[in-house]
Amino acid sequence: MIRRRRVHVLLAAMLCPLAAHAVNVQISGAVTAPGLKQLSGHARLSDAALASPLSTDAYPLGASWQRPSLQVEQARLKAGLLFDLDSARLQALRDDRTALADALASLHDWLQPMPVTGREVALLDPRPVEINATENRPIAEGDTLYYPRRPSTIKVVGAVKQVCTLPLVALQNAQDYLGACKPSSLADGDWIFVIQPDGRVTKQGAGLWNRGPAMPLAPGAMIYVPLRETGLHGVSPELNQELAAFLATQPLTAAEGDR
Repeated sequence: MIRRRRVHVLLAAMLCPLAAHAVNVQISGAVTAPGLKQLSGHARLSDAALASPLSTDAYPLGASWQRPSLQVEQARLKAGLLFDLDSARLQALRDDRTALADALASLHDWLQPMPVTGREVALLDPRPVEINATENRPIAEGDTLYYPRRPSTIKVVGAVKQVCTLPLVALQNAQDYLGACKPSSLADGDWIFVIQPDGRVTKQGAGLWNRGPAMPLAPGAMIYVPLRETGLHGVSPELNQELAAFLATQPLTAAEGDR
């Protein structure tokens, strides 16, 4: 009886359609055959990245891997940021700090329409990820790979007099872009957050006392100039860092909108 049951299980596995073991992944952007791709249930990033050849102007460094499994966590991050920005605004009004209240309201309104993407930092250049076992991670049902076209600018946002879209200068230090995009009087003069197009975030010293090695930017990078933390008492001390982390979840095209 046990042997017969095993035979039935094996036959059922053999007859089960392959589609039941497949995952559906969306490939979009600068690719030659965009659309929904059905891959093996054991597919990895390289399988998805190679499912549709890249266009000649595709920019793999700025590509994004968007995962439904990460959306709940990122939705909580966004909700917390909106709450903290509004709380800080109300405190600034109570303290009669109108300029700070206006800046916090502007950040709140800028952040609110940004989508929750589920983006995860990953190597998405098709051939390099294929030969890199550590980076070649499993892909899941509903995941999306998006490949933008290569930009030629960087953006400076946050506590600045106005958002700036600046031409990329090869090998120029991130902090030096602030000469062409002046921080506001509310900016923290000691730090900036550099968000590279692959979604990696680095906090860089911007003061005379803490300036580190030069940090060149890749095309499409973003510099977030934080607000001074002394104006954010009673709010999460990690507000600026968390805001930079959420900005890094935005695909390259979505992150280029002005506030």
